[in-house]
Amino acid sequence: MFVPINTDAPLYHFPRGTIFLIIANVLCFVYTGFGTSDSVESFWMLQYGNGINPLEWLTSMFAHAGFSHLIGNMFFLWGFGLVVEGKLGWKRFLPLYLIMGMIDGGLCDVLTLYRTDEWALHHVFGVESREELAAVLELDQDHFGLTTVDDLLQLAKGGCLGSSSVVFALMAISLIWAPKNEMHLVGIVFLSAVSFDITIMYFALFYFVMNFGLAFLEGFGPESSTLHLLGVFQGLVVGTIYYARGWVDCENWDLFAVIAGTHGRKRDEDWELGAHAKVGKDYSKPDTGETTDPETSLSPRALAGGNRQPPGDAPPVEVPKKLRPIVTRIDAGDFIGAAELLFELRLKDSKSFLDRDHLRRLAIGLLLVEAHDDAEIYVDEYLERFAEETAWAKIRKAEILVDHRQRPAAALELLKTIKSSEVSEQQKSMARAIAAKATQQIRSGVEDAEPEW
Repeated sequence: MFVPINTDAPLYHFPRGTIFLIIANVLCFVYTGFGTSDSVESFWMLQYGNGINPLEWLTSMFAHAGFSHLIGNMFFLWGFGLVVEGKLGWKRFLPLYLIMGMIDGGLCDVLTLYRTDEWALHHVFGVESREELAAVLELDQDHFGLTTVDDLLQLAKGGCLGSSSVVFALMAISLIWAPKNEMHLVGIVFLSAVSFDITIMYFALFYFVMNFGLAFLEGFGPESSTLHLLGVFQGLVVGTIYYARGWVDCENWDLFAVIAGTHGRKRDEDWELGAHAKVGKDYSKPDTGETTDPETSLSPRALAGGNRQPPGDAPPVEVPKKLRPIVTRIDAGDFIGAAELLFELRLKDSKSFLDRDHLRRLAIGLLLVEAHDDAEIYVDEYLERFAEETAWAKIRKAEILVDHRQRPAAALELLKTIKSSEVSEQQKSMARAIAAKATQQIRSGVEDAEPEW
């Protein structure tokens, strides 16, 4: 089995809640005699067919049957707890975890109400009464190490324990919120340690399909695979609700945007500010381009085509004749073509400079079409030429350093030069996300690559 130990998903919050849950599970494991105490079955386990017992919904989440059971669940809790808590913070994560665990327990209790003593007598032992079963016990007092009819009936009815169902719910939520982010996995193959990265989408789908297949073979009874699928179903519902209600910021990298091919920041009217998805923003609605960012007055329509007039009563910027073909292409949204024309022009005239507005739009447009190398050139030029209003450029430069240059330390140093008074709340959110990702890279052992000159 390969287990997740880290993720490259942006972590906005330290995983206090996840660490607390792991410690709580370990302490409960020790308290129950490392999973061997009689109290595990008599008190902590969710026992089937005994009516509705809410206390068991809670206790069963923190009980495990052995070391391998505990260790496997805790690794998965760590990996996917990082993603979910990283977006919610511990104050929202812990209640969600406990509520989902209780719901899993409640569903399990309801779905196994049919496993009564009479069901066990007829379907498991093939006898008609408790007295007949008692007669069997008298012939074999050591049967399963049990000596009473009640104990044997409870064993036949079954039960469950462990945190795997709610962990599978976290996995499903991670699939909804961050399918393109990667998990770093470790495992043992032929007595050799192996580690690799895999996207949350592929990792989660592998486990979902595997458990569906196992549940199918088991007849979808109340076994571990089916219980895992209950957690998956709950996680998909919860993850979708949080996304649809705007209760979580997925930076437009959610599963729905990935499926639609609109993932990234390309659908935000204020993507040039590096803004995260706004609370309540509905990506299913097409951008009309009518809404403009109050700070920049730069709408998607202005990016895709049309001229941008300066704010207020200022006259339009006079564009030199030699730059007009370039400006025309920028206004038309042909950023690659504009960059090529500007490069050719500067081979002849190295002092041909775009005005501040068009230089910014060219840099942003190149980022939009993922021409990161060209975009970095013009972001750097903006930083060099214009001392004021450079916060957006520093943020975008830091993003390039982290995502495409493997220079997280340099990105953090650049972000430190931004004053809080210079940025909007949206820009602060973007900067925090980049800083979190840079910090995560450094913790993972990434050292700054040498700058390319």
